Amino acid sequence: MAEKIKVNHTAVETAVSNMNKAIKNYNELTANGFDGAIEELDGMNSDYVDKLQRTLECLNPKVKEKISKSITKYTNRVEKASNTLKSVDQQVGEKIEGE
Repeated sequence: MAEKIKVNHTAVETAVSNMNKAIKNYNELTANGFDGAIEELDGMNSDYVDKLQRTLECLNPKVKEKISKSITKYTNRVEKASNTLKSVDQQVGEKIEGE
């Protein structure tokens, strides 16, 4: 006998909502690039400052857009899968009740 698939739809919906908020925050925070943050790091002394500066410099507009699109696409797919499972669950429940 096959195992039952158990999906906590509330948890998935919460996760999708949180991801959408994170995407919005990411887009707002990166809208003007990281130029200001890079400049603020100039006077700092740390083992990691150079690496952080290089990382921020690599996040050019094309990369930022690609990251945003990828995260949005992933979130949309998770939401679609959850909605599909919820719909199937509802249809099966209705058939069982009708018998």
